Amino acid sequence: MSSLSRLVPLVALLLSTCVLGDSDKADFHAWSSTVDAVRSAMQASIRTSWEQGTAAGAILEWDDSEYSVFSPNPFVSNGQFPLDSLQFAYSAAVRQTPDGRLSQNINDALDAAALDGASSGSVVLMGTFTDPDRASFWENAADGELNYVLNVAPRTKTGAISARADSAQYWSDGVYMGFPFIAYYGAVKNNGTLLQIAYDQCRLYRDALLVDGPHLVNFGLISTTMIPLRGLMKAFGLLVLQSISAFCACRPNYHAGNGWAALGMLRVAVTIQKSSFCSSMTSQVADLLSWVKEILDGEFAALGSDNLIPDYLTDGPNFGDASSSAALASVAYRVTKLYPDQFGSNYTNSAANVRDAVLGGITNLGVVSPVVNPLVWNETGLLSTEAQGFTLMMMSAWRDWIGA
Repeated sequence: MSSLSRLVPLVALLLSTCVLGDSDKADFHAWSSTVDAVRSAMQASIRTSWEQGTAAGAILEWDDSEYSVFSPNPFVSNGQFPLDSLQFAYSAAVRQTPDGRLSQNINDALDAAALDGASSGSVVLMGTFTDPDRASFWENAADGELNYVLNVAPRTKTGAISARADSAQYWSDGVYMGFPFIAYYGAVKNNGTLLQIAYDQCRLYRDALLVDGPHLVNFGLISTTMIPLRGLMKAFGLLVLQSISAFCACRPNYHAGNGWAALGMLRVAVTIQKSSFCSSMTSQVADLLSWVKEILDGEFAALGSDNLIPDYLTDGPNFGDASSSAALASVAYRVTKLYPDQFGSNYTNSAANVRDAVLGGITNLGVVSPVVNPLVWNETGLLSTEAQGFTLMMMSAWRDWIGA
C-alpha cells in the first residue's frame, strides 16, 4: 500500500472529526439564549440553603469556570474577579446562623438541615483568594461552616456526618452538600486530613446506602449501584439495604439520589487530584471514580423511551425526571473529558440523548420540565431550583467537553 493510500483514511477521519466538533459547537451555541433563561429562572426560584448552594455551584461552572474544580488551577486567583459566584457566596455568608450553617437564616432557621449550608462553602472559601479585601469575612464564614460540619452535626455509629441536624440520618444529597466542601477546604488550605475525611464520608454513605445490583436486574440496573438515598433512611443507628424490600419507607429506588451522589463523589475525586496530596491518594480517587461509574452504568441502563431517568424504578411513579437526568449527564460529560481511558464514548452518547431530552422540555419561561417535586418525591413539580442548576451544570460540562 502506498504512503498516499495510507493517508487517505486518516485524512478522512480527521475531517469527519472536525466536522463533528464544529457541529457540536454550533448545537451548543444555538441553545445559549435558552440557557440564559434557565439561569434566570433558577435565580428566581431560590428559597433554601440547599438551593442556594446548588445554584452557586452551577453559576461557578457556567460563569466563573476558571475557579471550578474542573479547571486546571482552581485554588489560586488568576486575576479574574468571579463576581457572579461571589454574589451567591455573599448571600450565603450574610444568612449564616450563629452555629455556623451558611444560608440557614431563612424561614426562622428551622429547616433542620445539617449539611445543606455547606453546599455554599466552597464559593465562600473561594472569596479568601479572589476577593482579598474581604478575606477575613470569607475566612470566618467558611471556618464557621466547617466547624459545624465536623464538630456540631450529629454522627452515626460509624462516624458518618448526618445530613440532618435533629438526628443521625443519611440523605443522598448530603454526598453533594457536605463532602465536596470538606475536600475543597483541604485542598485550599493544604490539609490532607480534610481530604481523607471527605473521601471517608463518601465511603460511609455508600456503605450504608448501597443496594446490590442483582436485586434490580429485571429493571435494567445491571451493576452494583447506589440506589438512592434522598429520603429518610433511619433516624438512629445504621441501616444497610440489601434488597428493595428491606425498608420501603427509605425510597430505595428514587433516582434523584443517585444524581446527587455522583455529583458529590466526582467533585471530591477531582478536588483530591488537584491538591498537593494527589500522589498519596490515588487509591481514594480510584474508589470514587469506580463508584461514579457504578451509578452511571446503572442509571443509563434505566433510561426510558423519552431518554430521561424515571423518578422511581419501582414502588413509585416512573415519569421521566429531567432533574436527575441532567445531573447524571453532566457527570458523564465530565468523566469522559477527564478520564477517557476509564469512560468511553458510550457515556457521552447517553449524555447527548439525555441532554436533547432535557433541553427539548424547557418552557418559554426557561423552566426545566418534567421534574420531580423537590419536596414531594412522588409528584411532578412545576419548578425545581436543583433541576435548573443541574441543567446549567450539564451545559457547562457539555461546553467543556466539546471545547466551545
